[in-house]
Amino acid sequence: MSKTYEPIPIPLKQWIRELRVRVLPFLVFIGVGVIVAFLWTDKVASPGMIGVVVADSSSVSSPDHGILINFHADPFDVVEEGQLLGQVMRQDSLLLDAQLNVIRSEIELIQQNREPVTGEQRTRMDLEDLKIEEINTRISLARTELEQRQAEADFRRVAELWERDLVAEQEYEMARTTLDLLSVQVQEYRELVGYLSERIEELEEFTGYHTRADRDPVLAAIKVQEQRMEALLAESAPIPVYAPMSGVISSVNLKTGEYARAGDQILHIESRDPSHIVGYFRQPFTIEPEAGMKVQVRTRKPGRAFFNSQIEQIGGHVQVMDGQLQRPGAMFESGLPVKVPITDTGDLRLTPGEIVDIVLRPQ
Repeated sequence: MSKTYEPIPIPLKQWIRELRVRVLPFLVFIGVGVIVAFLWTDKVASPGMIGVVVADSSSVSSPDHGILINFHADPFDVVEEGQLLGQVMRQDSLLLDAQLNVIRSEIELIQQNREPVTGEQRTRMDLEDLKIEEINTRISLARTELEQRQAEADFRRVAELWERDLVAEQEYEMARTTLDLLSVQVQEYRELVGYLSERIEELEEFTGYHTRADRDPVLAAIKVQEQRMEALLAESAPIPVYAPMSGVISSVNLKTGEYARAGDQILHIESRDPSHIVGYFRQPFTIEPEAGMKVQVRTRKPGRAFFNSQIEQIGGHVQVMDGQLQRPGAMFESGLPVKVPITDTGDLRLTPGEIVDIVLRPQ
């Protein structure tokens, strides 16, 4: 009679130990292998190109030699296209003042050389006196406006120092009072010029001398000096400088009060909106790039967002790539530039200057 033995039951703890020792390592190995393969294919695969997001930019240069005035923009300030950025004072105030004094002296000489007469010529002399007074007033107005512009620059400088407690309040009040007084003088001169111009126009229309000014030697001489003064003021008037585009000021090279030569860069403006992507095919070429090739643009942000596009244009020759686009340790890496438009990005936001990876898609 054979004996039958009942199998000895294996405790649950022993089963768990066997699974942990024999089965679990194999499952972990298989799982890690699948994950690595997925990440390598979708995330770590070497891109066909590396690129950089490009946006429009513009440099604001000085239109002529002169002193910069009213330039108060700082880096990161937002400007709009057509916004007044400042002015360029082309002529030194001392030289302009000397030239105005010369014109005033010649006007006084014309006035002293006239012979007193009576009758109709007296009316003509009254007209000449009004014209001379108008020119002298306009000269005074021009000189006062020069002083006002200088006082405005001084007041802004003192105000900035006063806000930082670097100057006494008395100096701040003195600068503001000087500016206020010059502003009042400018307004009074402008009103006086307007009044004299109206009186001259009325007198010329009443007497008919406006039709005979070219035949009157004194009026003709006064007209010559008036034209000289107008040309001088036009040449010395500040040149306004406007923002050529909307964007953010990235750098300021020259500030108010500094001298700039014609063509010197004053500041640089960059747009916040990207326009396209410039990618580089590194050498040696494994694939000859062509316009129309489909590509996938991958960002380096968390999640590796991407969008599809295509090569729009190809550069004419191989270029040395920027240092930020070169491989670590490379010094003179070159590539063929291509232009990739930014299309169908959805909610993806690209920042100008951002580095992206570009992968060629199957055609």
